[in-house]
Amino acid sequence: DWLSTHKPFHWFIAFYGILKNGGFDVIVGNPPYLELREVNYMPPANLISYQTRAIHAMCIDRSLQLLSQHGCISMIVPLALVSTQRMQIIQTLLEKSHNVWYANYSWRPGKLFDTVNLLLTIFVAAPSRQGKTFSTNCQKWTSDNRDLLMYSVDYAEVPRHRTVPWAPKLGTRVENGLLEKCLKIKTVLRLFMAQSNHKVYYRRTGGLYWKVFTDFSPAFRVNGKLGNSSSESSFSLETSEILKPVVAILSSNLFWWWYTITTNCRSLTPYDLQNFPIPKSALYAPQLVELGGMYLEDLQRNSRMQVRIQKTTGRTETQQFKIQKSKHIIDDIDCVLAKHYGFTDEELDFILNYDIKYRMGLGN
Repeated sequence: DWLSTHKPFHWFIAFYGILKNGGFDVIVGNPPYLELREVNYMPPANLISYQTRAIHAMCIDRSLQLLSQHGCISMIVPLALVSTQRMQIIQTLLEKSHNVWYANYSWRPGKLFDTVNLLLTIFVAAPSRQGKTFSTNCQKWTSDNRDLLMYSVDYAEVPRHRTVPWAPKLGTRVENGLLEKCLKIKTVLRLFMAQSNHKVYYRRTGGLYWKVFTDFSPAFRVNGKLGNSSSESSFSLETSEILKPVVAILSSNLFWWWYTITTNCRSLTPYDLQNFPIPKSALYAPQLVELGGMYLEDLQRNSRMQVRIQKTTGRTETQQFKIQKSKHIIDDIDCVLAKHYGFTDEELDFILNYDIKYRMGLGN
């Protein structure tokens, strides 16, 4: 009666013949994209991945335990696997004694699952003594070329022994060179932050192909009263003279590329900003002071108020920016930055045109 009512499951009993001989040869899966608080069962607390509180991470962990020494594993999981601090432990588990391939997929304009608004990663891990890691860029596509998506995957080898919590989403040889030069710079934005009135404003979410940085708080009204958007945040700099250069640098094509290869591409966190490498010389470049000012003026000139009527809050008015109209200024910023980062003409050309099809609205 107890067996029929409780239906107990034990891996070794259920798959005795397989596990007695070392484990499964192949494990593939699409585990639940849920947090521990969202399920009504308790995974084993002795799993290394338990601290992530993510069910899909624990599924990967448990699957690796059930895999034979010569077995291969592949799953489709949220892109957070390769881009968030809490998933660093899963990257380490996967890459231990394995070759690993991370194929990364965006969610706009096309998405892998019609009903899932998530960026996703398909990983494959195969046994290897030496072990190498490969990654794709954050791939984007439209419904017209969806059928060709899996046939056009380009991998680039990425560093294996990483001190950062992300596996870079690279797709070309040029990007390897860009990343190497960026990582050689030991001064990061965090070193120039301080408690002051010299603030840079930004939005943590939104901005599908652009990130907005300003030295003023964008206009926002609720039912005619001035306020601040819940998605708005800010940080302060130690001096006013680097304010416009920082806005210029964070608005560059270079930062967009860095943001795309290192983050979850959904939200902009303090960690993402604080650890962006910036040559000290760039912060005091007169050209960036001038270009930063021109950019901010252009943003204001091309902005408009977006009005929405919501049941709970009423009428909201939010200042929206047409950043693509300022692309010519942004390109000039990158031309200046290329000298400070030591980019070649080929690398600069790549940065200027990175994601341009979608950022300029040509691929939607």
